Amino acid sequence: MSHAEHTASPLEQSLRLSYRLLLGLTLLAGLAWLFGHIRPIPADSQAVVLRFGAVERVQHAGLLLAWPSPIEEVLLLPAGERLQQRQISGLARNAHALALDGAGTALRQMGDELAGSGYLLSGDLGVVQLNATVYYQIDDAMAYAVQGEQALPALDRLVSAAALQLSAGRDLDSILVSRGSTASGQLAIQRERLRAELVAAANQRLQSLRQRGVALGIRIVRIDLLSALPHQAQAAFDAVLTADQTVERQLALARTAAAQQQQQASAAVSSMLNNARARANERLALARSETSEISALASHMQQPDGPELLRQLYRNRIQGVLAKAGQLSTIDPDSGSRLILPGVRP
Repeated sequence: MSHAEHTASPLEQSLRLSYRLLLGLTLLAGLAWLFGHIRPIPADSQAVVLRFGAVERVQHAGLLLAWPSPIEEVLLLPAGERLQQRQISGLARNAHALALDGAGTALRQMGDELAGSGYLLSGDLGVVQLNATVYYQIDDAMAYAVQGEQALPALDRLVSAAALQLSAGRDLDSILVSRGSTASGQLAIQRERLRAELVAAANQRLQSLRQRGVALGIRIVRIDLLSALPHQAQAAFDAVLTADQTVERQLALARTAAAQQQQQASAAVSSMLNNARARANERLALARSETSEISALASHMQQPDGPELLRQLYRNRIQGVLAKAGQLSTIDPDSGSRLILPGVRP
């Protein structure tokens, strides 16, 4: 320790120590400022480097080397593969109007601005609300950074305009998820196509902006839609929908009962036909058995002993036939007299 330090006053020593501490902090702050923009970029992100406010380059996942502020600024954005979600505010109903809806206020009492808030006009002059949730990707980070805070509001306006155009070209049944009967099968297909057509129309508008040099740097991947009617018409619509579903259910039950009865009738008819065929076959076999001797005798009638065999067969059978008669009248064909012989009842 030098002689000057031994002779320094406590105040001078305190000032010297404070100076050294301040110098160290300044150096640390300078190093932090100098290396402040040297950072790793995550795999699910990308960085846009702005030099004096102008877009300089885009840095994807990896180590970012950039000059400190205010020379260069770093804007961290999601990677192009990541889906971003946004509720379209232009299609949502005004908060004040929603409060009036909850209070039961009629639309004619709200004024034009609040009454029409969030509603679209369909091609058949119906009124419908479409709550849209957009899933998009940032496919051009430079353009997105240039637009800044205006990119997402511009996206809201584009989707709202596309939804307005599409709803004007459709009727109410092709927009709302209403009846599910087979008669409205084509309408159900059109409702499913509405999402894809809205995505295509919105992307076409984004492409038109890109061609004019004002790209938003956004590509829409999917749009989820939730359709609804004005709150005063919703109850009536629900009642109609419930009645339609009840009719469909009753028709389904009636078709099921008719099918069961048809099956039972078919089974009964089949059983009756089988029984009738069995009885007919049985009677036919019995008739063939009883007439077998006569049939066999027919081939011997041309022989000399044929008549004698016929008479013998007649005598063998006539006794059983006459025994079943309650009364028997025997008439001599050569005489007019009548002889009545009692028979035995069967």
